[in-house]
Amino acid sequence: MSNPTREALGPTGSPRRHGRRRGLGDARGRRRGRGHDTIVADEPDSKRAQLRTISHETKLIIPNILLASKSGAVLKEGFLYQSPTTPPRLDQKFCPKFAGTKIQVADADTFDAAIQLLSDSNTSQTGSPEAPVAVLNMASPSNPGGGWLSGARAQEEALCRRSTLTASLKQSFYPTPANAVIYSPAVIVFRKSVKDGHGLMDLSDTDTLPLVSVVSMAAQRRPEVIRGADSAMKFANPNDRNLTKEKMRIILRLSAWKRHRKVVLGALGCGAFRNPAEEVADCWAEVFSEPEFRGGWWEKVVFAVID
Repeated sequence: MSNPTREALGPTGSPRRHGRRRGLGDARGRRRGRGHDTIVADEPDSKRAQLRTISHETKLIIPNILLASKSGAVLKEGFLYQSPTTPPRLDQKFCPKFAGTKIQVADADTFDAAIQLLSDSNTSQTGSPEAPVAVLNMASPSNPGGGWLSGARAQEEALCRRSTLTASLKQSFYPTPANAVIYSPAVIVFRKSVKDGHGLMDLSDTDTLPLVSVVSMAAQRRPEVIRGADSAMKFANPNDRNLTKEKMRIILRLSAWKRHRKVVLGALGCGAFRNPAEEVADCWAEVFSEPEFRGGWWEKVVFAVID
């Protein structure tokens, strides 16, 4: 049976670009990070200093947005789900059964991909108002926002630099257990992406700014890997592969449980956490093909992967 996720990501679960296969968040070359929007090894101190300045400005702006927005109280809400309260297996009798779920890979910043989905439509196929787009934050297991205040450029830091996300990441949640997930139901995006110079959006009416939900999950840190017969890197320990797939299931269960019909995912653990990129893509494809997640739980799924 055809697997739309694998087809979207490529024959081995990864897009083809520039004449060669690239995995999700390919860690080869100079880029390093927990996912896309990653830090460059030889990045000058001046760039990090600039990002630190932007981060601290963001930190000062967030309280003003919380006060000005009608969603202010919700913007501070964050919920930690861990065993035994992790989201349950999906029950097909509650599946909305959307027809023709679209799964695609976009060379885009995570929030930019979410904003594009927001602009596509405000109603679902059912005609009901949509829940916000759900975004995967490939999170630090030890610190809220990772190294965002120090100028780091991994995916989580990029999200925190552009939004109110850190207001919902409570210090009490950390360190997060292996299969724990943090849910932030309302996060306002108020900065543009790094490619647009991190400029501020129009803050005159905060309730018109993009609003998303964020699912924060930490990947495994530097699991042992080996080179497979096809020359691609693989998990050396089957338990690490199984844990990665279980993390993916929890992410998808939470998004469906909270009735998010459009989601933006990413290269979970690729980059500085050194998870094998092509196998991570294969894991996503395998999880999406499981009976639990088939049948039309989502209208659109975008893997945001900056090449």
